Amino acid sequence: MMVFNIDGQEIAFQEGQTILEAARSAGVYIPAICYLSGCSPTVACKMCMVEVDGKRVYGCNTKAKPNTHVCTNTKEIVAERKMIMQTYDVNHPLECGVCDKSGECELQDMTMRMQVETQPFAVRDNLKPFAFWAQASYDPNLCIMCERCVTTCSDNIGDSNLKALKADLHAPDKFKASMPKDPFSVWSRKQKGMIGFVGDTPCFDCGECIAVCPVGAIVYKDFSYSANAWELKRIDSTCAHCAAGCFISYEVRHFDTLGDDLKIFRVGNDFYHNPICGAGRFAFDVHASPKGSAHIEQAVQKLQEAKVVYIGGDASNEEAYLVEHLRQKLGFKLINEEVRAFQNFLNILQPSAFGDLEDIKHANLILTLGSKIRTENPLMKYAIANALKVNKGSALIYAHPIKDKAITKMSRAVLSLTHAPHAEEIVLGAFLHALGLEHPSLQPLLESLSEGEKPHYTMLESIGLALGDFEKMQALIAKASKIVLIAGQELYTHPKASNIASLLKTLSARCPVILVPPSTNALGIASICTLDTPTMESPSVGIRTKGDYTLDCDNKGAHRVDFILPSFNQLEASLTNFEGRLLPIRPALRFEGFDLSDIAQYFGCVGESLVDYTHMLPQEKGYQPIAYDTLKNFYSNDKCNHRGYKLNPPLYATQEPPSAPIQAILPSEFNAYCKYPETQFGTPTLQSANLQLKAGVYVSAAHLEKLGLEEGACVRLKKGDLHLEGAIYVDHSLEQEIFMVSPNLDTQGIFAQGLFSTLELERV
Repeated sequence: MMVFNIDGQEIAFQEGQTILEAARSAGVYIPAICYLSGCSPTVACKMCMVEVDGKRVYGCNTKAKPNTHVCTNTKEIVAERKMIMQTYDVNHPLECGVCDKSGECELQDMTMRMQVETQPFAVRDNLKPFAFWAQASYDPNLCIMCERCVTTCSDNIGDSNLKALKADLHAPDKFKASMPKDPFSVWSRKQKGMIGFVGDTPCFDCGECIAVCPVGAIVYKDFSYSANAWELKRIDSTCAHCAAGCFISYEVRHFDTLGDDLKIFRVGNDFYHNPICGAGRFAFDVHASPKGSAHIEQAVQKLQEAKVVYIGGDASNEEAYLVEHLRQKLGFKLINEEVRAFQNFLNILQPSAFGDLEDIKHANLILTLGSKIRTENPLMKYAIANALKVNKGSALIYAHPIKDKAITKMSRAVLSLTHAPHAEEIVLGAFLHALGLEHPSLQPLLESLSEGEKPHYTMLESIGLALGDFEKMQALIAKASKIVLIAGQELYTHPKASNIASLLKTLSARCPVILVPPSTNALGIASICTLDTPTMESPSVGIRTKGDYTLDCDNKGAHRVDFILPSFNQLEASLTNFEGRLLPIRPALRFEGFDLSDIAQYFGCVGESLVDYTHMLPQEKGYQPIAYDTLKNFYSNDKCNHRGYKLNPPLYATQEPPSAPIQAILPSEFNAYCKYPETQFGTPTLQSANLQLKAGVYVSAAHLEKLGLEEGACVRLKKGDLHLEGAIYVDHSLEQEIFMVSPNLDTQGIFAQGLFSTLELERV
């Protein structure tokens, strides 16, 4: 830590921090409209102007230096900031009761803060047509050209679909001689540009540009004119669609003038620290019947009779705790094969700590293996995009059988290793060898890579990698100082899963290893429950999944529900995300029925609600039990994460299996891959009417044309006597001629033995 002076106050800062970042971390206010924390500065608004030892600079792009003196509010700076706000307010109404942003508009707030009381400037207004992309509506007449939407699309999302474009508008040139340089440049920028969608493929279900817009220029199309911002109550919670566990804020109000019931009008996020995907932002329209179920005695009886209980991967921590308690009391077998495989993987890996987003954001080399990361955990993809954009010299090695154009277009520093299915062990072995790490399993691979007159690549070539891929990997590793590996869901059920976990354990001594859990609360359930191997015994009960008798939210539509449980926007409980953070879920909508805590009372449990068991969940070592009501859920200005608390990985007593040599595989042909499209994670999101992307069979645009089909047509895919049906859509990130099949379509178990298969197309 070093020290510099701001307006007479000594401020500590870290090397590399800008003046604005250091000031915010210390709680010192410097105004800024265009700046987004953790992103590259645009210097569009120039409101962060300061003087450093008498020299005018901009706080957002000037590094803090020790022993310097910074002045933030000289007479000249105050006057120019006020003039900048005056130019922003030209032809922009401030008493705008019909604008969706009114009541939370940063332009309104900053105008008042800068004490703008008069308007000495004027310029003829222009007719600017509306534009629309995905769920966003863009009104350029309200746009102040701060370019935060452009910045977040590029630096946080990694898509770069938005750009500031020149526009033939009336310019304020007559004021050039009478205005200081900075205010005039801001006004000229605003008057001579508009935001345009420049992506070469359509944009679906994101909305981060909506979140960051400081005015009402970019809004959620379905929110327009439906409610005023000051009427809405914000309820901070945790997104339960995937294992990212993103911070979200439900914005609710009574549905009508009678106030009979609450409705979620939109979902927000802390966009400075936590971008969210389209599922988190838009799939808020799904919820259980508010009245729930009354026949609790029947549910109790079914649990008493059950030989098997299936637990869904999105069950809360408290529900998992109660189900485990009932397992010990009643003796049924508890099943979730997906989570059990993940649990076994953890048992071998035995991580010393759970990796987190900061490991990704600070890395200059990232490797992803066994994960179609964009669809499995969008927040990780956003962190990767941010690292590639902000960290100079950073690179990504993306290893997967499916090439993803959305990943490769994020940066020229992306090395895409498109390998054969089930070749992850070989790729991981090559990575360990390139790092100079030793493991008993590596010997066959080392012989394959042995030096003679020239290197041999027999094993790597057999899985489809090019001759130069290993050298490129070595070159990236050689210049990297901070490396992180992201291990995905396809590793946990891999035929060599135990060996892969052992290899990763060796790797974890060199760099952080981050695991993508296979379901929303897989890490929480794996830390709490004792899971058994699958069995055909009956009768069975399903808790947040299907069973002979099912207890679940009745909005999923995938199966019959016998006893209604609250959905996650009606539930008070907690989840554990991929970072090992135990995070609170807060209810936004009414639910008056029974939940699992009421059923558990029949078996001797005394808690009156689920959150009465939160303090009994796994805690940090050395900490006192933490009650639900004391769980925090926010980020601070210094970028610190104060959400919930972070668990230490449990110490497992499982003996590590003996290492097996890495062996070459026989690449198998495939033309189908079982995976949901982006923003779809399972039955809750499948029922959302708000999401644009639906479940179906996805192909590349070229493949669709070759098949002679139109989007939306129903197709049937066969394998022997088994088949599945669904509508066919285009995924613009695909290049290979494959069918990407949503898992919910596979009702007959075509993909039961693996995510890759060869299917025959029939037109329906």
